[in-house]
Amino acid sequence: MNRELDTIGKRIRACRKDMGYSQETLAAMLYMKKTTICRYEKDEHDIPSSIIVDLAKALQTTPNYLLMGESHEDSWEEEVIRILDWIKDPAMRKLAIRQLQCIADMI
Repeated sequence: MNRELDTIGKRIRACRKDMGYSQETLAAMLYMKKTTICRYEKDEHDIPSSIIVDLAKALQTTPNYLLMGESHEDSWEEEVIRILDWIKDPAMRKLAIRQLQCIADMI
């Protein structure tokens, strides 16, 4: 694991910056105070599991990445499930699944 990202707080901060979010923006998305995000990023507070899930969604990553530092490539199945879950229209979700099946058939 990259030493620069060896804590959950550092991974949250890196993901937030990758998304172009300020601490204020991320806090507003999660209905919390900026100081809470700041403390999470500094590893000053334990983060409840429900908040980790919310953080992962807001930062477009997986809870496993935030918790364990597993690379996004290590959890591609979760990424596919997460993306499909974002598609609310049943017809569009079915189309996306068919496209994935076509890609898998080509490999």
